[in-house]
Amino acid sequence: MRKIVIFANDAGGSELLLELLRASLHVGEFRVFYIQNSPCQKILKQKCLDSYAFAIQASQQSVSDALDKINPDIILYSTGWQNHVEYYFLNYAREHKIPSVAFLDNWANYKERFSYPDASWKDNFPTYIATHDEFSEKKAKELGLENLVAIKNYSLINELQNFKNVRNATSDILLFLSEPTSVVAKKTYGDEHYWGFTECDVFKSILKHQHKFGCSNIVVRLHPSDTADAYKKIASDITISDLSLQEDIARAKFIVGVDSSVLYLAYLLGKKVIAYLPSTNRDFHVPLPKQNQFTTLENLNPNLLQINTADVKEYGVEFASFIKNILG
Repeated sequence: MRKIVIFANDAGGSELLLELLRASLHVGEFRVFYIQNSPCQKILKQKCLDSYAFAIQASQQSVSDALDKINPDIILYSTGWQNHVEYYFLNYAREHKIPSVAFLDNWANYKERFSYPDASWKDNFPTYIATHDEFSEKKAKELGLENLVAIKNYSLINELQNFKNVRNATSDILLFLSEPTSVVAKKTYGDEHYWGFTECDVFKSILKHQHKFGCSNIVVRLHPSDTADAYKKIASDITISDLSLQEDIARAKFIVGVDSSVLYLAYLLGKKVIAYLPSTNRDFHVPLPKQNQFTTLENLNPNLLQINTADVKEYGVEFASFIKNILG
């Protein structure tokens, strides 16, 4: 069978690739590599995929030694901001003339995933770059990413199936989706206020305008790379969710975040969703309607939010078809 290697680190890319694995077990022999204590390791356990998992060190030697034992036919990897361990897999693929595929999740920081603003950022392009929906593909083309392929988003398909009945289960809760905005800005641009706001600014503003939502309770759902400390300092009695994503979306009356892909998922499910960027220094990335995008909450009227009622369009080719086309 074809030997297919996956490397993932951040949560979004891990979800994307691990659901591809689960839907494509008939396609080949999979191996998933991860860094210890990464979001990917946690998600592997949640999805009961430990039997496919192998830990590596964040070094070219560790990656090369592990791959030499497998002799893979193709390498798939996620892209992210926390580190660029995926470049070790890209280097191996180039050295051994193996096709490589970088998978884009979310709709933000596409160029930065390949080390922009470095002058040589395009040198980090793999054989193919996989987009996950029509908005992802359009943005990737506009930004000059090359050799794009549209592969079915098995993660979204799985999530929509799991969340079929969430619309009817609501309570008096405003769900805030946290994101480590300041950490990403600091790591990428050397300034945690590069975009003119931080996650704490967003949270404080939501607290200030809480009455406009008609919600007596605010619940914070932490990004896998975020911690509760900053939010607890702002409001010591705030609730930090320990429920599943399905439960959190189901009970929320409103869902507010910055660039989280969960915003789009919740929108597709017919929930009341707001993307909130209190700055003009950054574009909206989550593909929500304009009336669901806000740079200020001063004149917010929740009754004007657009609520989705349309079915989700199918996107991309089956991974099995892609592999057959590439490897024969």
